[in-house]
Formats: sequence, structure tokens, C-alpha cells
Amino acid sequence: MKELKKFWAFWVPYVVFLLVFGGMIVCNEKAELHLWLNSLHTDWADVFFKYYTLVGEWVPFVVVAGLLFYRYRAALLVLSAQVVAGLTSQVFKRIFDMPRPKRFFAECCPDVQLQVVEGVRLHSSHSFPSGHTTSAFALFLALAFLTRRKELHFLYLLLAVLVGYSRIYLSQHFASDVWAGSLIGVSMTTLVYCFLQKQQAPWLDKSLLNRK
Repeated sequence: MKELKKFWAFWVPYVVFLLVFGGMIVCNEKAELHLWLNSLHTDWADVFFKYYTLVGEWVPFVVVAGLLFYRYRAALLVLSAQVVAGLTSQVFKRIFDMPRPKRFFAECCPDVQLQVVEGVRLHSSHSFPSGHTTSAFALFLALAFLTRRKELHFLYLLLAVLVGYSRIYLSQHFASDVWAGSLIGVSMTTLVYCFLQKQQAPWLDKSLLNRK
């Protein structure tokens, strides 16, 4: 626990995010909250979120490849966090199999027009939780664990939250999906970090540039 306290610049605002965003989810109807959060569209944001949401797809594995030249322990942290958090997210997706906004509104409110971004294909099922959000929070918390500078810890949280919002902006997920995805990403990454911190294998502190 002492080791984790050093990352308060991530933890404190993240807890605030959980409480505030969770409060919004509890105090508002699912459909109404989504329509409000999804309505804040601009031309520049359409372009930004269309591509920024990809941070929750292949970017973590590019980071892993780069970290192999820095330290195997760091690369293993990011990779393991992605695998463990991702599998956990997929298990919940299959258990709940909740409809995404596209199908949800088509079934309950066919007259509602969702804000969509040109070129983005909307999915219909396995909404809860958001896999992209899970991946993003797992990545940025892992990077925070690898960084000493407190201001970067806060920046990493903001970058993760933006990925989560991108899923709502693009009408791929509801707010509750994003909230749960963030919690899975953070909790699984924390468990992986605590496990790896206890491992003393010498090879973990080597890299592709220093294999001796």
C-alpha cells in the first residue's frame, strides 16, 4: 500500500471521477444521460474522437514494443494489464450481453436520432462494460506506475477519461459501460503491478538493449 500511495495524483482525481460520474449515472435515466453526453458534437471533435478512441485498441501494444527496449518489467506490466483487464472485460460482456445505444434506442425510442460520426460503424451488442475504456485505463495507469512525475499522473488520467468519453461521443457505449470499464482497467492493472513488484527475477530488469 505504501508503494501505491506515491501515485496519489492519479488515485485522488480518479476517485473523484468515480463518485461524480457514478452520481450522474444514478441520478439520471440511462437514455437521457446518453443523449445529453452524446449531443455535444462539433466538427473538430468528430475528427478528434473518431481517431483518439483508437488508443483503446492497438496503441497499448505499440507501447509494449517500445518498452522492450527500456525494461522487460515495464513491458510486461503494460502487456499483462491489457491481457488481464481485457479478458475480465470480455467475460462481463458475455455474461450481461447488454444492447449498445444503436440497438437500445432502435427498440425503445425509434424516433430518437443519435449523433453519429461519419465513417464510424456502430455496434449493437456486448455494451457492458466498455472494452476500449478498460484498455485505456489499464494503459495509462500502467504508465503512471512507471513515471515519477506527479503532473504526468494526472495527465494520464485525463487521457484515459477522454477515451472513455469518446465511446459515448461515438454512441458506442453508455455512461455506465464507461464507468465499469474504468474500474476494471484500474483494479486489474493495480493487481498486476502489485504482483510484478514482488517478482525478483533478474531478467525482468534487463531490456533488448541490455540483455547481459
